[in-house]
Amino acid sequence: MNREVVEQVLRDYYALRRPDTDPELEAVRVAILLEDVFKIRLSDAEIDAAVLTEVSSVAGLVARLRGDS
Repeated sequence: MNREVVEQVLRDYYALRRPDTDPELEAVRVAILLEDVFKIRLSDAEIDAAVLTEVSSVAGLVARLRGDS
């Protein structure tokens, strides 16, 4: 799965989320999405609301964890 597909999945997800959701809860939801869809496992340290809110930063994290450099 290339980066464009990853970014499209993330854009679709972010378009559906509720803006009033607690940022920490949303970070956990994104982590679950990444684990389910992209078959990667995030460490507790990687489940960070500051990182998991932007499509480009999450796509970069997915690429790094999948070894896509």
